[in-house]
Amino acid sequence: MNKKTRTKIRKIAFWPAFILLFGALIYSIVDKEGFYAMASAANSWVLDNLGWTYSLTSFLCLVAIVIAYFSPLGNVVLGGKDAKPILSKTSWATITLCTAMAAGALFWGIVEPIYHMSSPPVGMEPNSWESAKFAMETMVLHWSIHPYSLYTLPVIAFAFAFFNMRKPFSVTSQLSVITDKLHIKTGEKNLFPQILDTILLFAMGLGILGVICTGTLNMGGALKEITGIQSKDMAWLIILGFVTICFITSSVSGIHKGIKLLSNINVVVYMILLIIIFILGPTSFMINGTLEAVGGTLSKLPEKLLTTGAYASDPWAKNWTVFYAGSWGSWAPISACFLARLGVGYKVKDLIKINFGIPILFNIVWSGVFSNLAINYQLTGKLDLINILNTEGAEATIYAIFREIPGAKLIIVLFFVGLLLSMITAMDSTTNSIAALSTTGISPEEQEAPVLLKVMWGVMFAVLSYIMLTIAGIDGIKMVSNLGGLPNIFIIFGGIICVLVIAGNVDKYNIVDHKTDDKKDITEKELDETAYFDN
Repeated sequence: MNKKTRTKIRKIAFWPAFILLFGALIYSIVDKEGFYAMASAANSWVLDNLGWTYSLTSFLCLVAIVIAYFSPLGNVVLGGKDAKPILSKTSWATITLCTAMAAGALFWGIVEPIYHMSSPPVGMEPNSWESAKFAMETMVLHWSIHPYSLYTLPVIAFAFAFFNMRKPFSVTSQLSVITDKLHIKTGEKNLFPQILDTILLFAMGLGILGVICTGTLNMGGALKEITGIQSKDMAWLIILGFVTICFITSSVSGIHKGIKLLSNINVVVYMILLIIIFILGPTSFMINGTLEAVGGTLSKLPEKLLTTGAYASDPWAKNWTVFYAGSWGSWAPISACFLARLGVGYKVKDLIKINFGIPILFNIVWSGVFSNLAINYQLTGKLDLINILNTEGAEATIYAIFREIPGAKLIIVLFFVGLLLSMITAMDSTTNSIAALSTTGISPEEQEAPVLLKVMWGVMFAVLSYIMLTIAGIDGIKMVSNLGGLPNIFIIFGGIICVLVIAGNVDKYNIVDHKTDDKKDITEKELDETAYFDN
C-alpha cells in the first residue's frame, strides 16, 4: 500500500470528533456555570439510571477473560501460526503497564484510601480500623481487578478481529461477530464504523484531557516542593510544553524506540520508589495489610464489582466504583487498538497475562506499599491526613506524607519523574491510537499512524488542557469524561459477546490460519504433482 493511501484522513471519523472537542472547550469558557450544570446533571442522571450497566459490564468482562484464557481461544497465535512478535515479552509488559497505569495510580494510590477512611459507605464508622480495612480492599479492587478487566476484554476482541479475522483498524472491529451476523459493512471507509469511531474518539479525547489536567496539577505540586515555584499558570505551561516536546520526540521514533525506552525507564523509577518506601515505611504493616486486603477482596469479589448502593440509598458506590467503571470505559475500546498491536506473534493467553495478570499483580504491590503507608499514618496518628485532605486538598496530602520519610527530596524528585514519564507514555499511546483511527490504511503489516496526525492530536490535547486548567478548571471535564464511558460501555458489552462466541468456535473465526493451511495444502499438492511427473 502506498504512503499516500495510507495517510489519507477518514473525514467522517476525524473531523466531527475534532470539532466537538473544540466545541466543548468553547462552551466551558463562554458559560462555565452552564457547562458545569449540564455536565453535573447529565452525570447524575447516567449514574442514577444506567450505573448498573457499568457494574454489570465490568463483572462480565472478568468472567469472559477467564473463559477466553482456558478455552481454545487462549492458544490461538495473534496474526496466525507464522506471525512473528514485534516486541519481547519484557518490553511488551513495560509498555502495557505504563500505558494503562498512566499517572492515576501514582496519585490515587496515596490519596484515595484517605477519602474512603474519611467518608466510608453507610453503616461504617469513619476513621476506624474497619474503614481502614475497607479502604485497602477498595484499592485492591479499584486499581487492579476492576480497571484491568475493562481494559483487557476489548484488547482480546480487537486483537483477534484485527490480526486473525483481518478486520479493519476500527473500534467497530471489536464487534466483528455481531456486525457480520447483521451484515453491517465495516470497511474503514463505510459510514457505520466511521460514525462509531468519531463518537468514541470524542469520548476518548475528553478522557485524556482529564488525565493530562490531573497529571499537570500533580507535577506542579511536586515542582513546588522541589524548587519552591508556585503551581500556577506559568508552571503548568512549562510542564505541558516539556511533556509535549518529549511526546512528539517519542512519537516520531515509533513504538520500537520512543515509547519502549520511556516505558522501560518508567518501570525502573516505579521499582526504585517502591523499594525505598517499602524499606523506610511500616514494612510489616504493609505486608500484613496487603495480604488481608487481597483475601477480603477476593472473598467478596462479585459483591464488590456489582455493588450499586441501592438498598441503603448510599451514594458511595456511584461516586467511586461505578464512576470509575465509566471513566475507564471511556478509554478502554480505543486504548485497546494500541495495546492489541503489541501482542502480534503471541498467544491470546500471553496477551491476557501481559494485559491482565502482570498489571494486577504490580498494582496490588503498589497499593500495598503506598496505600498502606497513608492508612498507617492516619491510624497511628502520625499525621492527621483526613484533616489535611479536607483543609488543604489532595495534593497537600501526598507531599505531607513524603515529608515524613527520610530522603523526602529524593522521593519527591522520583515521584515527579514518574509522573512525567507516565504522562508522556499516556499521551504517546493515546494519540497513536486516535491518529490511527483517524486515517485509512492501517494494517497488521503497516501499524504506525502518520506522525503529523499524532503530533496534531497531541498538541491539541496539550493546548486544551492548559486552557482548561487556567480558565475552566478540571471538575467539569472530569464529569464529561465519565459520560464518555456510556457509549463505550455498550461497545465493551458487545465485545464480551463476541469474545464468548469466538471462544466457543475458534476454528470458524480464525481466518488467518485457514488461509495459511490452504496455502500449505496447495503447496503440498503441487509438490506431489511435480514428483509424479518427474517419475
